Amino acid sequence: MPKKKSVWYHELSWPEIVQKSKECDIILLPVGSIEMHGPHCPTGSDSLNAQGIAERVAEKTGTIVATPFWYGPEMYMQHGFPGSIPVRSDVVKQFAKDVISGLVKNGFKKVIVLNGHGQQWVYIGALHELALETKAFIAIATWWELIRKTINETCETPMVHAGEVETSLALELYPDLVDMNKADKESAPSTVNKKWFGGPTGYPEEGGFPGHNITCSYFQVDTYKLGILGDATKATKEKGKKMVDAVVNKLSEFIEELKAKYPPGVSPLEKH
Repeated sequence: MPKKKSVWYHELSWPEIVQKSKECDIILLPVGSIEMHGPHCPTGSDSLNAQGIAERVAEKTGTIVATPFWYGPEMYMQHGFPGSIPVRSDVVKQFAKDVISGLVKNGFKKVIVLNGHGQQWVYIGALHELALETKAFIAIATWWELIRKTINETCETPMVHAGEVETSLALELYPDLVDMNKADKESAPSTVNKKWFGGPTGYPEEGGFPGHNITCSYFQVDTYKLGILGDATKATKEKGKKMVDAVVNKLSEFIEELKAKYPPGVSPLEKH
Protein backbone atom coordinates (compact mmCIF):
# COMPACT_ATOMS: atom_id res chain seq x y z
CA MET A 1 0.00 0.00 0.00
CA PRO A 2 1.58 3.33 -1.06
CA LYS A 3 2.33 5.92 1.62
CA LYS A 4 -0.10 8.82 1.69
CA LYS A 5 1.19 12.20 0.56
CA SER A 6 1.37 14.57 3.52
CA VAL A 7 2.19 18.25 3.97
CA TRP A 8 3.06 17.74 7.65
CA TYR A 9 6.70 17.70 8.75
CA HIS A 10 6.11 15.10 11.48
CA GLU A 11 4.51 12.70 9.00
CA LEU A 12 7.55 12.70 6.71
CA SER A 13 10.72 10.61 7.01
CA TRP A 14 14.09 12.33 7.26
CA PRO A 15 15.04 11.58 3.62
CA GLU A 16 11.71 13.08 2.52
CA ILE A 17 12.41 16.20 4.59
CA VAL A 18 15.88 16.56 3.05
CA GLN A 19 14.42 16.23 -0.44
CA LYS A 20 11.59 18.65 0.32
CA SER A 21 13.97 21.34 1.61
CA LYS A 22 15.88 21.12 -1.67
CA GLU A 23 12.70 21.54 -3.69
CA CYS A 24 11.21 24.33 -1.56
CA ASP A 25 12.84 25.71 1.57
CA ILE A 26 9.76 27.62 2.76
CA ILE A 27 7.98 26.09 5.74
CA LEU A 28 4.86 27.14 7.64
CA LEU A 29 4.80 26.95 11.43
CA PRO A 30 1.25 27.20 12.86
CA VAL A 31 1.07 28.50 16.43
CA GLY A 32 -1.97 28.85 18.67
CA SER A 33 -3.17 28.32 22.21
CA ILE A 34 -5.33 26.23 24.48
CA GLU A 35 -7.86 28.56 26.04
CA MET A 36 -11.57 28.95 26.52
CA HIS A 37 -13.56 30.06 23.47
CA GLY A 38 -16.99 30.29 25.01
CA PRO A 39 -19.28 27.30 25.58
CA HIS A 40 -19.77 26.77 21.84
CA CYS A 41 -16.20 26.40 20.48
CA PRO A 42 -13.34 24.08 21.51
CA THR A 43 -10.45 25.27 23.67
CA GLY A 44 -8.09 24.53 20.77
CA SER A 45 -9.75 26.99 18.39
CA ASP A 46 -6.74 29.27 17.94
CA SER A 47 -4.49 26.31 17.19
CA LEU A 48 -7.02 24.60 14.94
CA ASN A 49 -7.54 27.82 12.96
CA ALA A 50 -3.82 28.21 12.31
CA GLN A 51 -3.38 24.55 11.41
CA GLY A 52 -6.38 24.45 9.07
CA ILE A 53 -5.24 27.53 7.19
CA ALA A 54 -1.63 26.34 7.03
CA GLU A 55 -2.65 22.99 5.58
CA ARG A 56 -4.65 24.65 2.79
CA VAL A 57 -1.82 27.05 2.00
CA ALA A 58 0.68 24.18 1.85
CA GLU A 59 -1.53 22.18 -0.50
CA LYS A 60 -1.84 25.20 -2.78
CA THR A 61 1.83 26.25 -2.80
CA GLY A 62 3.80 23.01 -2.43
CA THR A 63 5.26 24.01 0.93
CA ILE A 64 5.13 21.85 4.05
CA VAL A 65 3.85 22.53 7.55
CA ALA A 66 5.99 22.19 10.66
CA THR A 67 4.66 20.37 13.70
CA PRO A 68 2.37 22.97 15.33
CA PHE A 69 2.53 24.73 18.69
CA TRP A 70 -0.70 23.88 20.51
CA TYR A 71 0.04 25.96 23.59
CA GLY A 72 0.79 29.68 23.86
CA PRO A 73 0.92 32.64 26.22
CA GLU A 74 -2.11 34.71 27.15
CA MET A 75 -2.59 38.42 27.45
CA TYR A 76 -3.01 39.58 31.04
CA MET A 77 -6.81 39.87 30.91
CA GLN A 78 -7.28 36.31 29.63
CA HIS A 79 -5.79 34.59 32.67
CA GLY A 80 -8.03 32.69 35.08
CA PHE A 81 -10.85 31.43 32.86
CA PRO A 82 -11.56 27.66 33.18
CA GLY A 83 -10.26 25.59 30.27
CA SER A 84 -7.27 27.80 29.51
CA ILE A 85 -3.67 26.60 29.88
CA PRO A 86 -1.30 29.55 29.36
CA VAL A 87 2.46 29.11 29.00
CA ARG A 88 4.86 31.83 30.12
CA SER A 89 5.79 34.13 27.27
CA ASP A 90 9.52 33.85 27.92
CA VAL A 91 9.26 30.05 27.77
CA VAL A 92 7.32 30.20 24.49
CA LYS A 93 9.85 32.61 23.02
CA GLN A 94 12.81 30.36 23.82
CA PHE A 95 10.93 27.27 22.64
CA ALA A 96 10.08 29.01 19.36
CA LYS A 97 13.70 30.02 18.87
CA ASP A 98 14.87 26.43 19.35
CA VAL A 99 12.27 25.02 16.96
CA ILE A 100 12.81 27.64 14.25
CA SER A 101 16.60 27.24 14.55
CA GLY A 102 16.08 23.50 14.08
CA LEU A 103 13.99 24.05 10.97
CA VAL A 104 16.67 26.32 9.53
CA LYS A 105 19.39 23.75 10.26
CA ASN A 106 17.30 21.20 8.37
CA GLY A 107 17.41 23.36 5.25
CA PHE A 108 14.35 25.58 5.62
CA LYS A 109 15.81 29.07 5.28
CA LYS A 110 12.40 30.75 5.06
CA VAL A 111 9.99 30.26 7.96
CA ILE A 112 6.49 31.70 8.08
CA VAL A 113 4.97 31.58 11.55
CA LEU A 114 1.20 31.41 11.06
CA ASN A 115 -0.26 32.87 14.23
CA GLY A 116 -3.81 32.13 15.36
CA HIS A 117 -3.68 33.75 18.80
CA GLY A 118 -3.11 37.26 20.16
CA GLN A 119 0.53 36.56 20.99
CA GLN A 120 2.37 38.41 18.26
CA TRP A 121 4.66 40.27 20.64
CA VAL A 122 6.33 37.02 21.73
CA TYR A 123 7.19 35.87 18.22
CA ILE A 124 8.23 39.31 17.00
CA GLY A 125 10.87 39.37 19.73
CA ALA A 126 12.05 35.93 18.68
CA LEU A 127 12.16 37.00 15.02
CA HIS A 128 14.64 39.82 15.60
CA GLU A 129 16.99 37.63 17.62
CA LEU A 130 16.76 34.74 15.15
CA ALA A 131 17.49 37.00 12.18
CA LEU A 132 20.84 37.83 13.78
CA GLU A 133 21.60 34.27 14.84
CA THR A 134 20.48 32.30 11.76
CA LYS A 135 20.31 34.81 8.86
CA ALA A 136 17.05 33.08 7.94
CA PHE A 137 14.01 34.83 6.48
CA ILE A 138 11.21 34.84 9.06
CA ALA A 139 7.71 36.31 8.87
CA ILE A 140 5.00 36.42 11.54
CA ALA A 141 1.67 36.09 9.74
CA THR A 142 -1.27 36.67 12.06
CA TRP A 143 -4.17 35.51 9.93
CA TRP A 144 -6.65 38.27 10.73
CA GLU A 145 -4.06 40.98 10.11
CA LEU A 146 -3.69 39.73 6.54
CA ILE A 147 -7.38 40.17 5.74
CA ARG A 148 -8.66 43.09 7.82
CA LYS A 149 -10.64 44.52 4.91
CA THR A 150 -12.26 41.16 4.10
CA ILE A 151 -13.24 40.64 7.75
CA ASN A 152 -14.77 44.09 8.03
CA GLU A 153 -16.68 43.62 4.79
CA THR A 154 -17.83 40.08 5.59
CA CYS A 155 -18.87 40.28 9.24
CA GLU A 156 -21.35 42.47 11.05
CA THR A 157 -19.26 42.75 14.19
CA PRO A 158 -15.54 43.38 14.80
CA MET A 159 -12.93 40.66 15.28
CA VAL A 160 -12.97 39.75 18.98
CA HIS A 161 -12.34 36.63 21.02
CA ALA A 162 -14.85 33.78 20.34
CA GLY A 163 -17.21 36.14 18.52
CA GLU A 164 -18.65 36.19 15.02
CA VAL A 165 -15.32 36.06 13.19
CA GLU A 166 -13.63 33.21 15.06
CA THR A 167 -16.84 31.19 15.28
CA SER A 168 -17.39 31.54 11.52
CA LEU A 169 -13.86 30.26 10.92
CA ALA A 170 -14.58 27.31 13.19
CA LEU A 171 -17.74 26.47 11.24
CA GLU A 172 -15.67 26.33 8.05
CA LEU A 173 -12.63 24.46 9.39
CA TYR A 174 -14.00 22.10 12.10
CA PRO A 175 -17.82 22.34 12.24
CA ASP A 176 -18.14 19.04 14.11
CA LEU A 177 -16.52 20.68 17.17
CA VAL A 178 -18.87 23.69 17.26
CA ASP A 179 -22.23 23.79 19.08
CA MET A 180 -24.14 26.80 17.76
CA ASN A 181 -26.98 26.05 20.18
CA LYS A 182 -24.65 27.41 22.86
CA ALA A 183 -23.51 30.45 20.88
CA ASP A 184 -24.38 33.75 22.53
CA LYS A 185 -23.27 37.36 22.80
CA GLU A 186 -21.64 39.35 25.57
CA SER A 187 -20.04 42.71 26.16
CA ALA A 188 -18.10 44.34 28.96
CA PRO A 189 -16.86 47.82 29.89
CA SER A 190 -13.28 48.88 29.26
CA THR A 191 -10.86 50.59 31.61
CA VAL A 192 -10.66 53.68 29.38
CA ASN A 193 -12.82 55.12 26.61
CA LYS A 194 -12.65 52.86 23.54
CA LYS A 195 -11.50 55.78 21.39
CA TRP A 196 -8.07 55.28 22.97
CA PHE A 197 -7.37 51.74 21.78
CA GLY A 198 -7.80 49.52 18.75
CA GLY A 199 -8.86 45.90 18.34
CA PRO A 200 -7.37 43.11 16.22
CA THR A 201 -8.75 44.40 12.91
CA GLY A 202 -8.90 48.12 13.58
CA TYR A 203 -6.41 50.66 14.81
CA PRO A 204 -7.42 53.68 16.90
CA GLU A 205 -7.48 57.18 15.52
CA GLU A 206 -4.36 59.32 15.72
CA GLY A 207 -3.17 59.48 19.31
CA GLY A 208 -4.47 56.07 20.34
CA PHE A 209 -2.85 52.79 21.38
CA PRO A 210 -2.78 49.37 19.69
CA GLY A 211 -4.62 46.86 21.85
CA HIS A 212 -1.45 45.05 22.91
CA ASN A 213 0.05 48.27 24.26
CA ILE A 214 -2.48 49.22 26.91
CA THR A 215 -4.34 47.54 29.80
CA CYS A 216 -7.66 48.55 28.29
CA SER A 217 -9.59 45.46 29.43
CA TYR A 218 -10.74 44.27 32.83
CA PHE A 219 -9.98 40.63 33.67
CA GLN A 220 -12.34 38.56 31.53
CA VAL A 221 -13.07 36.04 34.27
CA ASP A 222 -14.57 38.92 36.28
CA THR A 223 -16.56 40.57 33.49
CA TYR A 224 -17.80 37.75 31.25
CA LYS A 225 -20.02 34.81 32.18
CA LEU A 226 -19.47 32.79 29.00
CA GLY A 227 -16.17 34.08 27.63
CA ILE A 228 -17.66 35.36 24.37
CA LEU A 229 -16.32 38.84 23.65
CA GLY A 230 -18.85 39.67 20.99
CA ASP A 231 -21.78 38.12 19.11
CA ALA A 232 -21.18 34.50 18.12
CA THR A 233 -24.80 34.08 17.03
CA LYS A 234 -24.06 35.96 13.81
CA ALA A 235 -21.45 33.40 12.72
CA THR A 236 -22.00 31.30 9.58
CA LYS A 237 -19.99 28.77 7.62
CA GLU A 238 -20.34 30.96 4.52
CA LYS A 239 -18.63 33.88 6.27
CA GLY A 240 -15.95 31.52 7.51
CA LYS A 241 -15.25 30.17 4.03
CA LYS A 242 -14.92 33.66 2.59
CA MET A 243 -12.38 34.62 5.26
CA VAL A 244 -10.42 31.36 5.06
CA ASP A 245 -10.24 31.59 1.27
CA ALA A 246 -9.04 35.19 1.53
CA VAL A 247 -6.21 34.45 3.95
CA VAL A 248 -5.15 31.32 2.05
CA ASN A 249 -5.01 33.31 -1.20
CA LYS A 250 -3.15 36.21 0.39
CA LEU A 251 -0.54 34.02 2.06
CA SER A 252 -0.16 31.88 -1.05
CA GLU A 253 0.49 34.99 -3.13
CA PHE A 254 3.22 36.05 -0.70
CA ILE A 255 4.81 32.59 -0.80
CA GLU A 256 4.82 32.44 -4.59
CA GLU A 257 6.57 35.82 -4.74
CA LEU A 258 9.11 34.61 -2.19
CA LYS A 259 9.74 31.44 -4.19
CA ALA A 260 10.24 33.38 -7.41
CA LYS A 261 12.68 35.87 -5.90
CA TYR A 262 14.69 33.55 -3.64
CA PRO A 263 15.20 29.96 -4.87
CA PRO A 264 15.81 27.07 -2.45
CA GLY A 265 18.95 27.53 -0.41
CA VAL A 266 18.99 31.30 -0.80
CA SER A 267 18.10 33.59 2.10
CA PRO A 268 17.57 37.34 1.56
CA LEU A 269 19.70 38.08 4.64
CA GLU A 270 22.78 36.21 3.43
CA LYS A 271 25.43 37.80 1.24
CA HIS A 272 25.59 36.31 -2.24
